[in-house]
Formats: sequence, structure tokens, C-alpha cells
Amino acid sequence: MPLVSACSASRATPSEETLAGIGRIPGAAASAGVVTVSGIRATVPGVEGPVLGANSAGNRLLVVGDSILAGTASRYGGALCSALVPLGWQVAVEAEAGRMVDFGRTVVGERITEGWDATVVFLGTNYGGNEKTYETDLGRIVDSLAPRPTLLLTATLYKPTISQVNRVIRKVAARSPHVSVLDWGSASAQNGVLNRDNVHPTEAGRTLLVASIAAAVGTAPAGAGKCLPSLYTDDSLVTKDDPGSILPATTVTLPAGTPEQGDPRQSTTTVADAAGSVTTAPTATSTVTSSTAPAG
Repeated sequence: MPLVSACSASRATPSEETLAGIGRIPGAAASAGVVTVSGIRATVPGVEGPVLGANSAGNRLLVVGDSILAGTASRYGGALCSALVPLGWQVAVEAEAGRMVDFGRTVVGERITEGWDATVVFLGTNYGGNEKTYETDLGRIVDSLAPRPTLLLTATLYKPTISQVNRVIRKVAARSPHVSVLDWGSASAQNGVLNRDNVHPTEAGRTLLVASIAAAVGTAPAGAGKCLPSLYTDDSLVTKDDPGSILPATTVTLPAGTPEQGDPRQSTTTVADAAGSVTTAPTATSTVTSSTAPAG
């Protein structure tokens, strides 16, 4: 969904990259912005720490997560590649439904020798309730990735124990100079971002998630972008009862005059800068549909 104006930055001129499927997003120096999709308006959170591209030695990016990120992978539309490839990143999304933090150790152990320059890790929604174990696993992932710049995403507070997850994420980041944090936990609390399970993104929420990651990753230092194959594509753990493994039908409320569910007519996407300037344009080939694909 093209975002037709870049968000303003507090210290630099906004990025002018136009991203296929996403449009223009906040640039590498942007602290925040606003994304609007089919009437749902949400703020893009600023990255806590440097954007990954500023400290990356190259453009190979490994993304690891559960069903929330699986919903952005190539097998579910490829939204993340659509955003990051035009920024010069060669991206592999390794995300499967229902996965816990130990999945990250598996993926990194399997692929660490392939020459990755930066990483994104979003594993906390599926939490076993043992804070010490989570910290050990996440710490080992982060340590094995050092000194590669790494982005950790906080999790949505859909149950009280997730506060332990987010506490550990910030603790690990504080002792790891190569780690930045994207506070998806707070960003996802905005109206219209989550489905009725209070975990998985709506269509607007998925756009916000991808735009937020793209802003936090920034522009790759050099080279042409490419969407790389995924080795982990097993979504057999998708269940109706697991809030970390299934995306219910989207619940985005469309305003009058916008497409109904499944209607291939144009919808609108808007981005506003920090000063409140707003530009809106039709999405040329967008189809708004309900989905049961993993997204968290």
C-alpha cells in the first residue's frame, strides 16, 4: 500500500525511497511518523538506539519470529520484503507460527555462518512463563549475533506475564551495545492495530508493523536488495486457541466509500509527518481481504 509522503525527522531530511507495497516510510533518522490505512491511523514508534543500517557492514538481513512476522513473509504476501528490498536489504524471513524464543536459537544456529550483517528478532508473544529461561535464551541469541546490529521487538501485553518478556528485552538490550529496541508492545496498543484476539495485527496493524521495522532498519549501506528464500515455513502449529499462532479474520472498519472485504477496488493509504501534514493517494492494486494466515 503506497504511503505517498515521507515522515519528517527531528534531525534529518526524510527519506524519499518509495517502497513497493508500502510506499515511503520514515527515513533512517526519523523518530516517528503516522500511518493511515483505510481510515485506521497509528503512530510509527521511534527506534530506541541506532537504526541497523547505520552500523551494518553489509546488506544481508536475517529476520526471525513467530506467526506475527510469518504474516509478513513471502508465503503470506511478502510485505516485509516489499518494504526492505527497495532499501537495499537482502532479506530472509524465518518465522513460523506458535514458536517460542528457543526457535531463535535454532534458526541462528542453522544460518549464522551464511554471512548475515544485521538481524531482527521478534520472539516473545509465545511465552512459557519462566523469565530466567527466556532471558537465557534471548541472551544467547543476542550474544551469538554480536557484533551485528540487532533489532529486538517488544511484545503486545495481551496477558500480564508478557511484561516479564519486555523487561528482559530491555535488560538484554541495555547490556548489548549492538542491540536496538522497537517498542511494538506500545505501538500495538493503538486503536485499530490488533484483531479481536488482541495479539495479531489487522491489515492496518500489519502495515504499521512493517513500516515500523523498515524505519528501524533504515537503508542498507551498499548493494542491491533481494528477497531471499526461507528455510523455516512450517505453520502446522497454527491453532484457533493459541494467540501467538493464528490470525483471525481482519476486523479493520472501512469508512464509507472504501472497498468492502474482498473487493479489488482501490483503497487509500495516508502518511502524516510529525508536523501534521497529510497526503493521501489511492492504492493502485490493493485488495482488502479477510485472512486466517499467521501473523504473530
